[in-house]
Amino acid sequence: MSEKTKISAGQIGVFAALMCMYFIAPTHSAVNVASTGLMSTYGVDANAISYMVSITNLLEIPAAFVIGLVAGRKLSYRVCALLATALVFIGGLPTFLGAALPWEGILVTRAILGLGLGCFMPVVLGVITLMFQKESVRATMMSVASVIFNIGMIVTTNVAGILGAISWNLAWGIYLFSLVPFVLCIFLLTPKNVPAVPETDEKGEKVKIKLPVSGWLLLVLFLGGIIMSQSLFNLGGATIGAVVDNPAVIGTIFSLFSVGAIASALLFGPAYKFLGATVIPVFWIVGIAGYVLWYIAHVTGNIPLFYVAIILAGFGTNTMTVGVPMLLSTFVAPAIVGAVMGFSYVFQNGGGFLASPIDQLVSTVAGADAIMSSVWIFDIVIGVIVLVGLFYVAKKAKKMSTDKAAETTEA
Repeated sequence: MSEKTKISAGQIGVFAALMCMYFIAPTHSAVNVASTGLMSTYGVDANAISYMVSITNLLEIPAAFVIGLVAGRKLSYRVCALLATALVFIGGLPTFLGAALPWEGILVTRAILGLGLGCFMPVVLGVITLMFQKESVRATMMSVASVIFNIGMIVTTNVAGILGAISWNLAWGIYLFSLVPFVLCIFLLTPKNVPAVPETDEKGEKVKIKLPVSGWLLLVLFLGGIIMSQSLFNLGGATIGAVVDNPAVIGTIFSLFSVGAIASALLFGPAYKFLGATVIPVFWIVGIAGYVLWYIAHVTGNIPLFYVAIILAGFGTNTMTVGVPMLLSTFVAPAIVGAVMGFSYVFQNGGGFLASPIDQLVSTVAGADAIMSSVWIFDIVIGVIVLVGLFYVAKKAKKMSTDKAAETTEA
């Protein structure tokens, strides 16, 4: 009997609750659509709006780290899920309060929102790892989660835009959706549906938060991959805008990044069954090719090539965000997957934060006039280095998997 047939109705409900959480996970900047209304209501400038968004993103990092350390160990995943969704719901209070809430109140709710959203990844991926022990099945489920994440990014931004057109504060209504997974987790995220976190490993020793060298190397490679992708994406508007003088067309081109990301998520699970951990560097090659073609399109003025390039770029970039957590989950015991997912989130967001200052440093050394070519070449070199490292880690992962299988057979 395959593992899929062992999933109970309750576990399906738990997975649905987790996917509801992931659906609203990428929404820290969705309310940007209401920026004009905020500026008019509170008399603040664009810098204040930028700070409002960044404070949420910033607090996601420590929240992910801390909740990862306690989820499943000090606190049950159920408690962590309820805490996370409750915090996100509080982040949506401006929906009801509107202008009655002072600007400082807006910032406080944004900070609380960041704490809630930061908890989502360790909780969601930690529970998925407990529920789906078989690697190929877990890879498929994480792929589904990635698809939901990217669809949520598109849908919630559009919904926030529609609501924000009615009144700026209604854009915050997207966070009230957290009430759905909150209720589902109350009734479904129970020991009956989710296996208990084992306190000891195969040898009977107490599980400690420890990641092998290959795992730390993977995190460093993840950091480099995100720095490369975020850096080039930051320059994307300028590269496309230099060729396309139409904001609508530019927006359409950028939207294709999510198309590539969703395609990557859909194919990751099936590909993992055949290629194992090697699927990550193989798919990453597609991403590097996309970013190279992106720059060629800029240099040659080939607009159709932009469409192809950004799809490939999105494909490769999302492979890192779904593949790295998946591979990390195979390096450690289920008891500490939540902690490792927290580490992953820190490195992912750290890469996004470091991209801009690194761009500035490279452009300072190479000269402002050469910013496009110098930064682009620098980032592609990083991407190639990351690729080599990913093949090495994939080889180590395969060996670890083989060794574990041998130990199980002997036992």
